[in-house]
Amino acid sequence: MTNIGTLQQKLIWITIIVCLLTFTASAQENWNLVKEEAGIKVYTKTESGSKYKAFKAEMQVSCKIEDILEVLKNTDSINNWVANCKEVKLLKTEDHDQYYYIETSLPLPFENRDMVYHFQYIEINSEQERVNVTGVPDYVQPRKGIVRMVKTNGYWLLTSIDAHKTEVIYQMHVEPGGLIPAWLANPFIKNVPFSTFKELRNIVQKTK
Repeated sequence: MTNIGTLQQKLIWITIIVCLLTFTASAQENWNLVKEEAGIKVYTKTESGSKYKAFKAEMQVSCKIEDILEVLKNTDSINNWVANCKEVKLLKTEDHDQYYYIETSLPLPFENRDMVYHFQYIEINSEQERVNVTGVPDYVQPRKGIVRMVKTNGYWLLTSIDAHKTEVIYQMHVEPGGLIPAWLANPFIKNVPFSTFKELRNIVQKTK
């Protein structure tokens, strides 16, 4: 009986592992390549429970991980490379965390959006760094004439390829709030990470 019970447990765990691997592979396949230009790839996918798609961008940059982290942490330069960034303020820094207030410009007739972003810097190992990005909508009071976004969630993943090259992955999903039709927003979402990556690459490769 003990052997049978052990065998059943093994079969259950094998089934669970296979299901998890299948789910992971399926999730990865859901990403659709929507733009590939200038060494930058942008993917989008449908996000469960949301009308708005998530995006993921990938590129390689001729610099070290530290060079990119320096730009991410530099409040004065963020509006020079983050797409549609109108205003940015560093609200708080502690240990490996930063809190940014960012106002995002939108074309008329839509009102600008804003959010407080919590950047959490995590060193995975000597070759890899992850920066979790989470929206904190209640961190500061809403401003008149600006729509507070409902939710933002994503990350940066920086991986050292060699001493002079880094792979950058940027993934994000946003619930913009207000009256922005998903059918209008989704086709243009690819332009946000693409523009952001182009400007970021220009900065880090000039300043390294």
